[in-house]
Amino acid sequence: MILELTPRDAEAYFYLAYIADETKNRSAAQLHLKKALEFNPDYAEALNFLGYIYVEENQNLDKAEALIKKALEIEPGNGAYMDSLGWLYFKKGKISEAEQELEKATGVLDDPVIFDHLGDVYFKTGAADKAKQAWKKSLELDQTQEKVKKKLEKLEKSKR
Repeated sequence: MILELTPRDAEAYFYLAYIADETKNRSAAQLHLKKALEFNPDYAEALNFLGYIYVEENQNLDKAEALIKKALEIEPGNGAYMDSLGWLYFKKGKISEAEQELEKATGVLDDPVIFDHLGDVYFKTGAADKAKQAWKKSLELDQTQEKVKKKLEKLEKSKR
């Protein structure tokens, strides 16, 4: 194992976190990311990833905000980090800030997750047509998203 050779390898811990997250082991992912940040406190990807996991788990939202904002200080033009911040704002109920950050992220990165998040924000504000557009764009980028398909179906049914 790489950590036996280089036990202070922040990147190795980052990839262990990625694998743990992919296997739905968020607690292990968090531990690996904290270890990565212990060895490299300015590791923007790890800062954002840990912050995003907190947001997804709806925990430590203030800590998540600090982590994500630090990642954005290091890489200000990163659309994925903008998405994380926008999604955090959504979870905190700061809908106009969420909308602003997610719209900015879509201008930087064509990513299905960002458009899904933006669709959720638009839907929350009552902008059903904009939500529909965002979710359709999300599906255009990745047709395998069952949750997004269900959101669109639900939206269509509510209009009838």
